[in-house]
Amino acid sequence: MNKVSSPNHNLDIKSLFERGNAATKQNFSVILRCMFILLFIGLASLVGFLNIYNIETVQQLEALQTETYFFNMLLTVCLSPLMAGICMLAVKTERKQPINVMSLFMYVPLILWLATAELIISLLIQVGMTLFILPAIYIFITTVFTKFLIADKQLRPFMAIKLSIQMSNQYLLQLTILFAIFFVLFLLGMVTFGLAFIWIVPLYYNVTGILYNDLFGVKGEAQQVDPIINSEETHFDA
Repeated sequence: MNKVSSPNHNLDIKSLFERGNAATKQNFSVILRCMFILLFIGLASLVGFLNIYNIETVQQLEALQTETYFFNMLLTVCLSPLMAGICMLAVKTERKQPINVMSLFMYVPLILWLATAELIISLLIQVGMTLFILPAIYIFITTVFTKFLIADKQLRPFMAIKLSIQMSNQYLLQLTILFAIFFVLFLLGMVTFGLAFIWIVPLYYNVTGILYNDLFGVKGEAQQVDPIINSEETHFDA
């Protein structure tokens, strides 16, 4: 795969949310547990960082900008395969493949490629923020499929970023509207003191996963089953 064909998929946002909502009802318990695992790892890492540097006040934290920057980079590297894992849960749901919590750790062997892509995208977004906010938003939206392409098709970071941007450019208006809707949903989530995130975050992963499968999926993938998944967890009938 070295190029993206002309758009032949009708990106229906209403239908996408309906399918995403249905998928969320199917895999909600698995994704929710994975979210709590990620949250625990993040909080445990933060507590460890604060204890190592004996940070007790915000002023002390602000004085350690370099250390904080490298901590964020290290956390990004460590979490990158897990973030890919939670993204792929939605793809597997769409393909009628069985999933469980251990699916979260399936892509640890790809940590080098996933982390490299995450760091490149993060750097591009930071550069975009220093110029104007629009370039940063553009990079954020158009690189949304990068993790999927690396985890699903084992593409190298630069190729995955390139293909994600090329495909996203063909549906840029629809993707912008899609992310604008999620931005509003996340604002509403904050109004509910975070309670709504319990549904909004899984919905986000499912919508983007379904969209990835629609745009990049290959016929016959719905029948594939990963050998490490056991039969004790959630199954979906084709």
